[in-house]
Amino acid sequence: MTATFVALFCFLASWVGVATQSVAMFLVLAWLILGLRSVDSKKLVHSYRSSIFSQMALIFGLVWVGLALMSSALNPWTSGALPAFLGGYLWWALGPFTFAALAGSLEDLDNFAAVDFARKFRRIAWILLIGASLIAASQYIYGWKLHGIQVIPSEHRARILFSHPLSLAYILLLYVPLSVALLLQHPRSRLILAVAGALLFLLFVSSSRSVQAVLALLGGVFVLFGLRGRLRLIAMGVFFSLGVLVATTDNPIRGRFISTLEQKEDRQQTRYADDRIAFWAVHWDMFMEKPLVGHGLSYRQDYLDRYYNAHGLMELEKKYPAHNLFLQILVNTGVFGLLLWLARIGVDIAACVYLIRGSDGVRGIFKSVGKHTRRSPVKWIGWVGLASIAGMLLAGLTQNAFQDSAVRFHWTILECLLLWFSGRQAGANEHIQVAKLM
Repeated sequence: MTATFVALFCFLASWVGVATQSVAMFLVLAWLILGLRSVDSKKLVHSYRSSIFSQMALIFGLVWVGLALMSSALNPWTSGALPAFLGGYLWWALGPFTFAALAGSLEDLDNFAAVDFARKFRRIAWILLIGASLIAASQYIYGWKLHGIQVIPSEHRARILFSHPLSLAYILLLYVPLSVALLLQHPRSRLILAVAGALLFLLFVSSSRSVQAVLALLGGVFVLFGLRGRLRLIAMGVFFSLGVLVATTDNPIRGRFISTLEQKEDRQQTRYADDRIAFWAVHWDMFMEKPLVGHGLSYRQDYLDRYYNAHGLMELEKKYPAHNLFLQILVNTGVFGLLLWLARIGVDIAACVYLIRGSDGVRGIFKSVGKHTRRSPVKWIGWVGLASIAGMLLAGLTQNAFQDSAVRFHWTILECLLLWFSGRQAGANEHIQVAKLM
């Protein structure tokens, strides 16, 4: 089982539903176990040890999972139950090591193997683009989804093979900044043009108001501060024209936003203006009951129902989780857990800043930019990372984006590749400094 096969399978599985993602997790685990038992195991560890960002992120992730396990064990209602989705959270926690090892193995490929890997990657990408777009179009037009192996009627929103349209929308949000950056650098690439077009189409047919609003905000910031001269004026004109077109014509995007503002959509309770506010109120009560370490990850729906009923929301049919990733983390692992989770996000941000600033060594992140600071030729990766992080954190205010296993699978891949690349760049900078001293 080669690193190229594992990487290609993970790429394919990431878009073929949660079940296939779970298979990919086990495949990566098997590859790691076999690799660590081989005579070349030092290479797997070397890629991780060379990145201070990956090391710090791994520590924060594992401590967070350990706290979640402790919280579940301390909760008398769930002490005998295994935490839900533990494998998916371990995938995220161990990702800084796992993907450093996998990316390091791919980096060591000879020229022939690297060309073959790139060719297969492009072929799979085209298949996924065409297949996902066709499935999404049929779901948007006819309204269907897969339930097990059966096709059943559903809302007219695209989800491809994921359980909910929001899962698809939040996954797409992760990739929009990357696709924009690649399109600016390679405007004539057919594959990149196709990816950008498919993302726009899928974002439209998945019909997530939160994601569309966040992308509009990020797009406005990019136009104002990321572009210069005539290009910025043209982009501002296009951006403004699209906004006017959406706001003044009868279209699905405008219709969904108006229904939200006018509260025309069906609500299942009468105490709050929106069901999300009811979710937040109930989960705030849960957090206040166990503010330090939370309720853990082991509780099920019957446990959650008790809090909704105690809050006077017995009539609410869908007693959902918090629909706010920060509040959900507080409920699961308390204030300590949120601080650990934010510390890992802080490592990601530090890695992005490092790539943008092109500092001479990791410590240079915190130094002022001056004539002695070397600008990084890959700073665009840092900006892409910051945009993706900002987008997910903003969108997470109205959805459990991190807790969605399908989204977290992609989140982990992109986050850990960013950490690995930042560490690789740090090593290259250190070699340059040594060469200068010699």
